Amino acid sequence: MIAKINDEIVLLERLALNTHPPLKTQVFDGWTAGFTEGYTGRANSVLPLETGTLPLETKIHSFEEMYAKQYLPCRFKMTSAAPQGLQDLLENKDYEMQNKTDVLHTQSDNLMFLERLESVEEPEEIGVIITSNPDNLWLSSFFEFEKIDNEKYQQIAKKQFKIVDKNQNLSALYCRLLHSRKDVGVASAVIQNGVLFLLNVVISQEFRGKGFGKILIKEILENACILGAKKLYLQVVQSNSVAQSLYKSFGFEYLYSYWYMEKSQN
Repeated sequence: MIAKINDEIVLLERLALNTHPPLKTQVFDGWTAGFTEGYTGRANSVLPLETGTLPLETKIHSFEEMYAKQYLPCRFKMTSAAPQGLQDLLENKDYEMQNKTDVLHTQSDNLMFLERLESVEEPEEIGVIITSNPDNLWLSSFFEFEKIDNEKYQQIAKKQFKIVDKNQNLSALYCRLLHSRKDVGVASAVIQNGVLFLLNVVISQEFRGKGFGKILIKEILENACILGAKKLYLQVVQSNSVAQSLYKSFGFEYLYSYWYMEKSQN
């Protein structure tokens, strides 16, 4: 059973590299390092999925050198599928656990999921715009709601979205939720071979707690299922109890966790 779950984790983590792609990658003895000028942890971390042939100590040192050359901290994205002994070894080297996140999943034919979608009501003043790429209006709201005002990071994010758009193996959706013609939330989803990753779900600060999150999730997932999404996945920080409850109310269930190991700067 554990081996089966670990196989699924490896598959999903590899697919996830396509949904939030680093600008540059380097593979070394089965591990993949992403470099994206410091923008987001996922795109600037090592994904250790295969045991490989070299000693763990050697590999850790090699990746530390890679990131040092880029003037970036060396960060490892960990799951239960990581090579045995790596977690303990990193802890002994003064790496610390950060940003523990749960991966939740459901299926498009899950009865609870379908019933929840059907039960979400949408007031008449609600509008929804779905596009296959992030236009300027979607990007503007995304940066505003996520408080990404650093122009460098905005440009990097745009490059990442372009990489997704150019990947012929992927289908993407970008959703804007409007209330009285004003954007109140955005979300995106990427689909590959019937597997969906729900991403970038964010509601404007002034409209949170008013039920718009449920409507946003309903709209983008309904449209994604029309495009052929069968298995649905999303990531949510463990400490975000509000989001955890919202997604689980749609029938999403816990699958596995990931976290980052980063060396203490003290």
